Amino acid sequence: MDQTDLIKDAIRDWFSREGTKVETISNPRAEFLFKVKFHRFFFTVIRPNDQRYLQFESQVMISPQHQKLLSVEKMRSFQMQAMKFSFQEGLTMGFVQPRPGQPGPQPPGPGFVMSDRIYDDAFTEDRLWRTMRKLHGGIDMVITLLNETTGQLGPKPEESTDPGPSYYT
Repeated sequence: MDQTDLIKDAIRDWFSREGTKVETISNPRAEFLFKVKFHRFFFTVIRPNDQRYLQFESQVMISPQHQKLLSVEKMRSFQMQAMKFSFQEGLTMGFVQPRPGQPGPQPPGPGFVMSDRIYDDAFTEDRLWRTMRKLHGGIDMVITLLNETTGQLGPKPEESTDPGPSYYT
């Protein structure tokens, strides 16, 4: 059994012990790709072909209620605050926006993606736990920044079993 298989099994076992269902998704550009719901948010765990790292990411869409309250200035302010936060925390962050007329799959609306990596030589179950908690906490904080920007109190999102992107309302 090679290192990729050992890591793949360790990830699946760890999420199983955490009570998280692991869905395997076929992707020709990845040695393996899992979709998991960790606490409140959905994440993908990806091992790209011929790479020696794992990519963890989550895409969160901005709810229609928040979109109505976001002027261009407020959206820029939110994005700047969120980017500063992600930079301070060492998380990779990007924003998604549908682009009508652009070829390929489109996101269902504006949102953000947070991600982090674990390289093979640093992989441990503790590192996996810390990475997942760091990403989950980062998403929570960016949602808090969005709520502050829009003046929303930020009720907790409804529990969902839908494996699509997480929505926060």
